[in-house]
Amino acid sequence: MDEIETRKQAIAMYLSNHKPMEICRSLDKSRPWFYKWLRRYHHDPKGQWYLDHSSVPHTCERNYSKEQENQVIQIRKKLEKNAYAQVGAISIQWEMHKLNLPPLQIWTIDRIIKRNQLTQTKPLPQKRKNEYPDYSKAHTHELDLVGPRYLKKGGKHYFCNLIATQSHCIHLNVLKNKRAIGIVDSIMRFWKQFGLPDFLQLDNELSFRGSNRYPHSFGLLIRFVLSQGVTPVFIPQAEPWRNGIIEKFNDTFDKKCFRTQSFDCHQQLVNEVQAFERFHNQNYRYSAHNNRTPMQVHRQNQYSCYLDPEYQLPEFIPLETGEIIIIRFIRSNRLLKVFGESFVVEPELIYNYVVACISIEAQALKIYLDDKLVQEFCYPTPVDWM
Repeated sequence: MDEIETRKQAIAMYLSNHKPMEICRSLDKSRPWFYKWLRRYHHDPKGQWYLDHSSVPHTCERNYSKEQENQVIQIRKKLEKNAYAQVGAISIQWEMHKLNLPPLQIWTIDRIIKRNQLTQTKPLPQKRKNEYPDYSKAHTHELDLVGPRYLKKGGKHYFCNLIATQSHCIHLNVLKNKRAIGIVDSIMRFWKQFGLPDFLQLDNELSFRGSNRYPHSFGLLIRFVLSQGVTPVFIPQAEPWRNGIIEKFNDTFDKKCFRTQSFDCHQQLVNEVQAFERFHNQNYRYSAHNNRTPMQVHRQNQYSCYLDPEYQLPEFIPLETGEIIIIRFIRSNRLLKVFGESFVVEPELIYNYVVACISIEAQALKIYLDDKLVQEFCYPTPVDWM
């Protein structure tokens, strides 16, 4: 199916009362992509809304003569004959100075070179056999636990930080410990305000996954996330840059908020952190969003799936359905480490990133390489364990 047919099918599914989340999952597209073509459809439902708009400028002014263009071409070809010479626009400009010719601007010379197909294209680097399975480009929220941080009179504190990768909306929560209940409360508040994602990406902190003594039972956070139809994604061990968006924000938060002032008590810290959260979401601008604020992007995306504002965490959440994704790099010992357990994998997986998928329904651990199932292990999960 080509791109145009995909756009038509997305709108057809929408008109058939399919939810945006279902449409994006079935077509493997992002929500911003869907809402872009939905706006195009609403603007001109009977026209050719599914076609791309031309980005070619209507006019192109030239501020140089044909003679100057020929001079640039001749100098360029002359420089190319010398194996040691630099042949870029700056070198051409200097050659024009030496010949007492009226020099052109650097960007003008660049346009002339490209227009006459004189550019020297470097060979593209060879693609790795196995690319890192990046989930941050999907509708993903990233979670990180920062701390401990200490106050003069308030003792030890942690920060549970969440960020939506598609809008950069953030949520900050001050915790006095790393218990899972406080982290889940933070996630609940974030999802009630900014909607449910497809994936929740996080590191391998013990509070996130559960218990080393009972690795198959999973903790409160995983059970809650799966109960909401969200897939948890655990990044490789000792590779925090894989959670790069929240890690970069943590640095901003540390420099702009926590390190800029002293806090006398817990409540003052909570108040300032909440004030920074509101200011960030309303005022920070990101070039990735054409200099729009996170709240502007969030409102434009028009998310329709939110956690029920009246939702209360039950005493027990059973393991009923869903998948848990663990990304790992396989070294020469062929060991795949999953929550304290080790599995010996096939030799073909050495020096590759693999996706280990724990399927609750299949009671299995499935190993994928570039979306291809390579190996499978029995992985019983006590669904009714309390």
